[in-house]
Amino acid sequence: MLLRRFHSSHTSHRRYLALREVQLFSHLSDHDLETLHHLLHQRTYVRDEIIFDASEEGQAVYFILSGTIRVSINGETITTLESGQFFGEHALLENVPRHAQVRAAENCLIAVLFREDFLNLVHTHPQVAAIISQHCSLRQTQYPHLASQTAIDDASATNLHQGPGPIAWAGIITTTCLLLLIFKKILWLVVPFLLALILYYLLAPLEKKMVSTGSSRAFAAITLSGAFLLVTVIALLLVYPRVVANAATWQAGFAHYSAGGARLAEQILGDLQSQFSFLKNSHLGSNVSQQITDFSEHFSDRYLSRILSGLAAWLPSLLLTPIITFFMLKDGAQFRKMLGAAVPNAFFEKTLYLIHAVDQSARLYFVGLMKITVIDTLLTTLGLWALGISSPLILGLTVAVLCWIPYLGPVLGFAIVALIASTDMPGNINVIYSLAALFIVIRMLDDFFFLPAIVGRSLRIHPLLTIMMFLIGEAIAGVAGLMLVIPILGIVRILGETLEIILNDTRLQARHRYSEKLRWRAATRDIEK
Repeated sequence: MLLRRFHSSHTSHRRYLALREVQLFSHLSDHDLETLHHLLHQRTYVRDEIIFDASEEGQAVYFILSGTIRVSINGETITTLESGQFFGEHALLENVPRHAQVRAAENCLIAVLFREDFLNLVHTHPQVAAIISQHCSLRQTQYPHLASQTAIDDASATNLHQGPGPIAWAGIITTTCLLLLIFKKILWLVVPFLLALILYYLLAPLEKKMVSTGSSRAFAAITLSGAFLLVTVIALLLVYPRVVANAATWQAGFAHYSAGGARLAEQILGDLQSQFSFLKNSHLGSNVSQQITDFSEHFSDRYLSRILSGLAAWLPSLLLTPIITFFMLKDGAQFRKMLGAAVPNAFFEKTLYLIHAVDQSARLYFVGLMKITVIDTLLTTLGLWALGISSPLILGLTVAVLCWIPYLGPVLGFAIVALIASTDMPGNINVIYSLAALFIVIRMLDDFFFLPAIVGRSLRIHPLLTIMMFLIGEAIAGVAGLMLVIPILGIVRILGETLEIILNDTRLQARHRYSEKLRWRAATRDIEK
């Protein structure tokens, strides 16, 4: 075990030394090099293997750790680069397709940094940005025809921006439905994982700040996830005694507000019966009032024990949330590197794009959901305060959280607020109409402004398909399906879109087969001698 740890430490040290040989990283501190090492993907290329083609969309920058590469345009070699140099940065900085083809002139070991990580490095380290700018200016001066070079076949550069076809959409929808069926069976694991994912995206910026100030990634993960767990435990310890002490009072309050809701329902339905003759003999008001009264009187006997037992059954599963969050914060970069190492070189940049697109879509969706929750809480609180409803902040937060459940959530939130309003202001039917108008306005703002601006662009799903998938999700997995179907569909859409691009890109497939031949030839070179 000690030898293994020594070997691992020694290997990491050698990798840091190799990174320091790269001119771009020669002035970085050991801590910065260690942070960078977690982001770099190491790839090996055999002699004459294509690293990337002209006209491809640039997704990464490459740093030569050993070996030599050859840069060519239309089959003519224009330059060679050696160990310590880097290439591929122009396409990232200028957001243009690759201008040249790059091949390995000999067996190479190359470190690859994805677009977003590279751009973050440029912003956080001014000295790196200065070296890159100087390097780009020098290269454009030496090779001015690169800037004016126009790719003949730019299909690979535009493929990523085309939507999936009908066959791909059929596979996407089918896969989404199958995942919903699976998740329904393991909901006890899916829920804490989703909560951990939301918590991870909220804590990730804090982790980056801690790492940038000198903390290790493991220390930042332990500190943040431990702080969340500690706050959660303290909150439970403070809330539980209060719940037990006020259980009888809350039960009486529930019965009180239910009685107010029964009176409101009887009043509204009585007005409807007086206006419409065919409802006069239906006794709807008295029937609904009696049902609400029975529900409130027998709530403790019939439902409360089930609710408490259900919460107790879910508690061990929910305690997994900070544990999952810790490993996401600590090993998220290693997980991405593991996925990248599992694919051939020809598909590597597409895989980097896929990993980033899935991560970015999930981040925008869940963080956007939290932003919309805050906005809805503020708007609902202000509206309830203006109408004179008691406890507007608590009710506003409750309504905003219930809105996570599409369609059913807003209706349930309105019902809760209407019960309280009808009890606090008995006989004031106008306040109920005002509440209905408030909820309609907030839902319209969410559907037409906040959701498209904050969440909609991350998933790129047509509204008609969204409605259809809501219905399918509810039919397959109930309320859980309503909440899960859209993020699952968005992620599966990216997977299907990228897979369709790879399968339809004959150039990538040809490059992969050629690389396999080169590797087989290199591996069997001395066997037949």
